[in-house]
Amino acid sequence: MKLIFSSISRLIFSYSKFIASLIFLSSVGTFAHSAEAYTYLKCNDKYYKLSGTYLRSNYNVRTKKFKNKFKIYAYTNDYIKFGYNKIDRNTGEYKDKNNKIICIMKKITFNDLPQLDAEGKIF
Repeated sequence: MKLIFSSISRLIFSYSKFIASLIFLSSVGTFAHSAEAYTYLKCNDKYYKLSGTYLRSNYNVRTKKFKNKFKIYAYTNDYIKFGYNKIDRNTGEYKDKNNKIICIMKKITFNDLPQLDAEGKIF
């Protein structure tokens, strides 16, 4: 009787550990999205933030956030397409739906974005 009880208790304990580990692993989210690196672009006086899924624009200097976001529909070797516009990845040309060049994008770093000084003025 002791042998049966100890075997059953060990079996239940091992299955409960297995189920608990499955529940824990399924509840842990993926870190791929949070570790995503952004590419910052400058086009004349406008700044853009490019991720794998969105192109954000209209940078607010005070809040340090981008207001508008556009979903990227195609991310190919040559073009990034969002809405009716596209960015040529080889030359940096930002084109509208009629293939008219709006501007040429330049890659910048996060530190190159406009900042406020102590009095609240842009420098």
